[in-house]
Amino acid sequence: MAKMNMSMLAGSTIMILTLIWGSVVAFGSSDLSDSQTSSNSENKNPFSLTGSGVRTDVETRDTARIMMLSSIPYLFLQLAKILTSTTAVRVVILISLLIASAILATYIIYQFFQPWIQSRRLEYLMLKYIRKILPSLLTVDGNANESSIKELFHRVDKNHNTYISADELKALILGIQIEEIGLDDDDYAEEVMKQFDLSGDAQLTETEFVNGISKWINPDKTPAKNETSMEDQQIPLIVKKKKTRGADTSWMNLLKAAFLITLGTAITVFLSMPLMVSLQEFSTAASIPSFMASYVVIPLATNYRLALMSVLSAKHKTENAISLTLSEIYNAAFMNNIVGLIIFLALVYIRNLSWNVAAEVLVVLIISIAVGLSASFSRKFPFWTSILAYILYPISLLLVYVLTIVIGWS
Repeated sequence: MAKMNMSMLAGSTIMILTLIWGSVVAFGSSDLSDSQTSSNSENKNPFSLTGSGVRTDVETRDTARIMMLSSIPYLFLQLAKILTSTTAVRVVILISLLIASAILATYIIYQFFQPWIQSRRLEYLMLKYIRKILPSLLTVDGNANESSIKELFHRVDKNHNTYISADELKALILGIQIEEIGLDDDDYAEEVMKQFDLSGDAQLTETEFVNGISKWINPDKTPAKNETSMEDQQIPLIVKKKKTRGADTSWMNLLKAAFLITLGTAITVFLSMPLMVSLQEFSTAASIPSFMASYVVIPLATNYRLALMSVLSAKHKTENAISLTLSEIYNAAFMNNIVGLIIFLALVYIRNLSWNVAAEVLVVLIISIAVGLSASFSRKFPFWTSILAYILYPISLLLVYVLTIVIGWS
C-alpha cells in the first residue's frame, strides 16, 4: 500500500511536468520574434517548431528554482539503494523526512516574509475567473470593453458622487462571488482598492476603475494615457506587490497556515492506508492493472482540473498568462513532491515498512531536475519543447516499468 502511495506521487509529478507543462507550451505558442504579447496580436511569421513558442517572466524562473529544491530529499534518498544495512536505510529515511519537513517549513516562512508566490496565485486565479465572472465586460475579440466597464462603474456608484467607496467596492466583490475561488471578501476588497486606487485617497475614480478592470482582463494591455509612465507599464503587477504586501501579513496568519498544513498532513498520514486499500480494490474490480492505476488513472483523476485550467489560461497566448500558468504548475509539482514524500516517509518510518520504491524516487528526481534546470536558465520555450515534454511522459513511465516490473529494482 505504501508503494502505491509513492507510485501515485511519481505519476502525478511526471504528468504535471510533462503532459501539462507541454500542453501549456503547445496551446500558448505564438510568434517568438514578435515582441507584442497581447492575445489579439497576429503572428508576423508562419508557425514553426523553432520560431513559435512561449516566453516567461523572471518570477516564473524563480518559481522553477524553488520547485527544484523539492528534489533535495529525493537525491539524498538515493543512498537507501546503495546501503545494505536496514538500520542505515532507516537513518536515511528519517533524515530525508526531516529534510523534506524543513523545506516545507522554510517554504511557508518564506512566503510570510516574501508573499509574491501567493500574489501570483491570486493573479492566476483572477486571470482564469475574471473572464468567466464578468463576460459582459469583454469585447468580441476578448479585450476589455471600456464602455461596459464605465456602465458598471456608474451602477456600482450608488450615491452617484462619481467615486466608488470601499463599501461599494465590497458590494461588487460580493456580487461576483469571489469567495468561490477561495478568497476572503474583506481582504480581497482591500487588496483591490490598493491595486486600483493610484491616487491613494481610498476611493476610485472612473479612470482608475476602468484601468483596474482592464488590467484584470488583459494584464499585458497598456493602461490609459497619462495614468502611468511607460516604465511603470513594464513592471509586472507582482513586483509592486512584493514591495507593499509584506508588512500587511501577521504572525497569526503564519501560525494558522502552519497549523492547518500540519493538521492536514497528519490526517492524510492516518487515512492514507485505508485510502490505498480502497484504490487497490477499485483497480482490481475495474480490471485495471495496478501499474496503470497508480501511474496513469489516479494521477489523471487528481490533476485533470489543473490540466484544464492550464490549457484555458495558456490559450490567452500572453506572456503574463503563460508565466502565471507555468508558475502554478511548478508550485503544484513542489507541493506534490514535498507533501507527498513527507506522508510516504512518515508511513515507512513509523510503521517500519520495507523500502522498495527506489525506481519511483529516481524518476521523480530526474524529471524535477530536468524541467527545473531548463526553466531556470531559459525564459523562452520553442514549440518543439512541448513535443519533447510529451515524449518524455511515456519514456518516464517506461523507465519506471522496466526498473520495477522487468528488472525488479526495489
